[in-house]
Amino acid sequence: MRRALLALVCCLHAPAWAADSLIDAVSADWLKRVADAPRRLGYEGTFVFQQGDTMQTMRIANRPDGSGKESRLASVDGAPREVRCNRTESISISGQGGQAKLERRLNTRHFPDLLPANAERLLAWYSLKIGDITRVAGLECRQLELIPKDRFRWGYVLCAEKDSSLPLKATMVNEQGQPLMRYAFTEVRFGGGALPPAVKPAAGVPDMPVSATGDSLQIKQLPPGFVREVAVRRKLPQHGEIEHWVFSDGLTHISLFIEPAAKPLAPVKGESKQGMVNMLVRQIGDRRVTVLGEAPWPAVEAIAMGLEAKPR
Repeated sequence: MRRALLALVCCLHAPAWAADSLIDAVSADWLKRVADAPRRLGYEGTFVFQQGDTMQTMRIANRPDGSGKESRLASVDGAPREVRCNRTESISISGQGGQAKLERRLNTRHFPDLLPANAERLLAWYSLKIGDITRVAGLECRQLELIPKDRFRWGYVLCAEKDSSLPLKATMVNEQGQPLMRYAFTEVRFGGGALPPAVKPAAGVPDMPVSATGDSLQIKQLPPGFVREVAVRRKLPQHGEIEHWVFSDGLTHISLFIEPAAKPLAPVKGESKQGMVNMLVRQIGDRRVTVLGEAPWPAVEAIAMGLEAKPR
């Protein structure tokens, strides 16, 4: 009896860090399971994507492929569009008839594959709140809320299927909790196969952008948690060859485009109607720099104003 009471007293007086460690371990386990589910499961279904006044319905099929995945998305409404992804590349196909346009995309992640492989590291910049069981697409799912710890990133509310942890619904929210972007399955079936192509390309797939050295500019300091994940050279219509950098904390992505400045320009600030996409254009030396992303203004501004010309 005495030993039992002593054990109880020890538990009641356990240091606070022990409870914090337990909470962190539970949160890390949840994030790992939600991040792994879209890569290890075969599934097919239909989901709705909404951003502002725009809504689109997509069919998706996904199957595991060794250490990665192979997935295909095709639009159900609007202009024909298809995205094909595997572990190393993503190809977007759009257009009608024989005029299909092909583009290699830098990011191979898409709903429901939203979290990075090492999702536990997000806990340095987000808190995880585990919510109640609800229903999406006729399936029970657990609501999970990723709450930013600072002003440099938006939050997310996910609903992970009770047994598989596959995200059935995801909402990007601003600092007031207002929705900025939504994804939600309307139906999903596990063990799905391949989805037939919705668009037949008329030409071969263009080459992947080549790596860039970033020899013209450097960045003094990034917002906490952000790293440069991509630096490539690519060609854009009406712009010619540019440098494209991508910064990310694993969940939020911000792009930076560098091109020659044809004439002196004053800084230009812009944002989307809903305030989800922010942009800043400025000139550094003889370069025009455009920074934009689905991120809060402080993050976009910090990256843009942290740039400087490299000494020559």
